[in-house]
Amino acid sequence: MLFDIIQKALPANLALVDVISDLLDVGADASYRRIRGDKPISFEEALKLCRHFQLSFDMLTGLKPIHQFDCMYRPINMSNPNEYINYMQTLSKHVEKLKASHDSSILMSAMDIPVFHILPQKELTLFKVYTWAQSVYDNELCMDDFMKEFEKPEILTCYQKISENYELIPSAEIWMEKTIDATLRLIGYYVDICSFSNKELPLLLCEQLLTILNKLQQWAESGTKGARTTPFQLYVSEMELENTYLLMKQPEVSNCAVKLYTINSLNIFDQEFCRETENWLDKLAQRSTLLCGSSEKERVKFFHSQRQKIQFLIEKIQKSF
Repeated sequence: MLFDIIQKALPANLALVDVISDLLDVGADASYRRIRGDKPISFEEALKLCRHFQLSFDMLTGLKPIHQFDCMYRPINMSNPNEYINYMQTLSKHVEKLKASHDSSILMSAMDIPVFHILPQKELTLFKVYTWAQSVYDNELCMDDFMKEFEKPEILTCYQKISENYELIPSAEIWMEKTIDATLRLIGYYVDICSFSNKELPLLLCEQLLTILNKLQQWAESGTKGARTTPFQLYVSEMELENTYLLMKQPEVSNCAVKLYTINSLNIFDQEFCRETENWLDKLAQRSTLLCGSSEKERVKFFHSQRQKIQFLIEKIQKSF
């Protein structure tokens, strides 16, 4: 089980036997015997592998208490841009691995605009990161200085890669009428407290929200992600979504990310939890309105109402300056 999990976590260009040999400081033959199960691995060896790949030792022993499982959470010190870069690079690698996996897909409930749609809009993404740093980490930089400090090539490359790979993964998203409201409130709040030096940046953020809606509507009309043939489904739920759940499905093992705050999330690899989440999301989709294909009336109505809310905020910003 341990070597099977490690194998699935490795990039395609790395051989399992070479990685094990390096980590355990043994020869290739000794590594093969451990991988095949001909030679038991010691407790110290198992511990070293679990620590390196951030695996739960309890998961391997099967001794976890009933109804209890481990979550992965990575705190980020926003005073150090390199921590955020490492976080985004890890996310980028995970999405790339999901794209490369055969028959993978994404199913999500969107209490807020999914990150995959925001990332192509540089200023809007950095604004969301800034508000997160302000609310969670007491960031002392003003917005302009923060955005300049975090506008690094490594970060922007990650944004681009994640967006491009998402467009190649079949997915279904369940939105609400209020999905964009959290972002609109953030922009309005920072306008009210005079965090913007002029109206150009908040107006640009609103324009980028409109760009997101335009692209999303095109995807919904075609049932595919733009010019690509990647299947895409968009639903609107009348029920209040409890949170943003991002289920990344693979034939071998799935994982679920439960959103925390504005940016970060809990990552859960417990397969029973993932199956239950998938079942809940499937049932939620069945009770929601599908906006793809022939649902033209509902689709036009939904996107019109969203654009009206953005236009209302644009008018408010113009009056505030």
